[in-house]
Amino acid sequence: MHRTALLFSAISFVLIAAASFFLASRAVEYIENATQESVDKALLASGQNWATTRADGLVVHLTGLAPDEAARLQALEIMGQVIDTNRISDRTTVLQSSEIVEPRFSLEVLRNLDRISLIGLIPERVGRTFILDRAAKIADGGTVTDMLESTEHRVPSGWARNLDFGLQSLERLPRSKISITPDAVRVTAVTESPEEQAEVEKALLAAKPEGLKLIMDISAPRPVIAPFRFRMRVTDSSVELQACSADTRASRDRILRAVRKAGGEQKLICDIGLGVPTSEWDQAIIQAIQSLTQLGGGTLDVTDSDISLVANDKASQTQFDTIVGALESTLPELFSLQAVLPPKIATDGSQAAAETPEFIATRSPEGLIQLRGRIQSQQAKESVGVFAQALFGADSVDNKTRIDPELPDGWPKRVFAGLEGLAELRHGAVIVQPEEVSIRGISAKPDITTIVSKLFAVRLGSGDEYKINVQHDPKLIEKDNPLDARQCEAQINAVLGEQQIAFAPGSSTIEASSQGVLDAIADILRECPDTAFEIEGHTDSQGRDEMNLSLSQQRADAVLSGLLARRILISGLTAKGFGETQPLADNDTEEGRAANRRIAFRLVTEETTTTTDPEEDTSDE
Repeated sequence: MHRTALLFSAISFVLIAAASFFLASRAVEYIENATQESVDKALLASGQNWATTRADGLVVHLTGLAPDEAARLQALEIMGQVIDTNRISDRTTVLQSSEIVEPRFSLEVLRNLDRISLIGLIPERVGRTFILDRAAKIADGGTVTDMLESTEHRVPSGWARNLDFGLQSLERLPRSKISITPDAVRVTAVTESPEEQAEVEKALLAAKPEGLKLIMDISAPRPVIAPFRFRMRVTDSSVELQACSADTRASRDRILRAVRKAGGEQKLICDIGLGVPTSEWDQAIIQAIQSLTQLGGGTLDVTDSDISLVANDKASQTQFDTIVGALESTLPELFSLQAVLPPKIATDGSQAAAETPEFIATRSPEGLIQLRGRIQSQQAKESVGVFAQALFGADSVDNKTRIDPELPDGWPKRVFAGLEGLAELRHGAVIVQPEEVSIRGISAKPDITTIVSKLFAVRLGSGDEYKINVQHDPKLIEKDNPLDARQCEAQINAVLGEQQIAFAPGSSTIEASSQGVLDAIADILRECPDTAFEIEGHTDSQGRDEMNLSLSQQRADAVLSGLLARRILISGLTAKGFGETQPLADNDTEEGRAANRRIAFRLVTEETTTTTDPEEDTSDE
């Protein structure tokens, strides 16, 4: 009984071991087949048809005749993307190419006075000794460093010609680098002056053999100029350039073009050098030349960043203030301007009285505001500009006032009062002088004279003189019976039908030409102050949907801001952008796209507010 049990146990153990071996063998075979199949697919997909693989357990053997080394490496890289690189056995053979690759011959010669270095690979048949002997002769007892290599390959076409020209060029250039190849010669050198630079360039071009490609980079060190100067005198009969400095050729050319445009006809010379006070030097000089020309002549003297301008005594005070104010406003930040208008000489030889200083503000029918004349300080100039922008809109104000510290006390108070009075007019002008403030213009308000009189009495007080010459235009008077809402909507869209509100391309900035359209819309809105409107912004279909939607919203907001600047109550106005979703015409034509780029005013009623916006409809489809 005991023996039978032992025999049964032994037989069971043998059977289990055999089964395990069989299953393991089948698993290894499955892994080998799966691995080889994956690798073969990857190689075939990449075009490596020459490669053969064989899986042996976890190792995959790569065999075959690779067309070149690059193909072998690519096959290994592809297999490495499928299996671990440690499991790859490379047994490939690379086909040896019988093609002989010609060497790339080149010679680079560096010369610094009597020290010469030779670097590169040269053909042996040309003669290493020939090159060294030429270099030693040029160095004239100096040092020649030989770092040349040579080979017995054939001499390429053009090498001997280019070598001879390169060594000839080295003789005339004490500080240079000559790069010689069979294809071209590159000469890089430094000369002592611009005159020598021009002579060297001319000589190299004259000596260049026909068919040789020459690349030149010849420079002359720029001297240090201190200070940078520009001086120019313009009279009725001549334009004289007395001094000129520039930091580059391009800068010099721009300055001299401005001098010629002003009337300069003599030979113009402008020194180029280092030491320019700012990269905007030429810009400031050109602006100052243009201002001097507009004044009819005078003297312009610039030293580094200090500009002195003495105008022709024939210029009027108003002309002088306007032109100098514009120059002050546009000069680069670093520059300071000192401008002088000489006193006029009377016919009897005595000095004429100086013209009265003044500040002038004008408002055009289109809503453009121009500020000219004098203001006391930079801070006062900025304050006046901000105040005017608050009254008339930021995009409508052009501030070209100039600074004059000698103005009488109380000048800013008069300026601010004048601007407030101008804001009550549809168009007109304010002139501020030391003795009085005068205002003239047209308004839509019948009691405009009383309004301005009260304003000046409060702002100026009893000690200041003021002159009022304002009138109302009956065509601008608000009607006794206000328009109903539908009439307002129709009139506004009629205005927009005649002329749309134009914007700068891709921007929400309203063009100056459209300020009159906003004025007309503001007049209509004043006749129906309690009516609610939605200002709609629309674009064409060019550009991305999100960009068009954002731009249309920004433009609608800009119109709303423009109406606010015109003192329109905007509590009943809203702005909404629709992008390209509501076209009026075909976006495939330029005419259609132009029609689709628009601003529209839509009357908001109880019916429209209860209508569901398609974009907000959340019902199931």
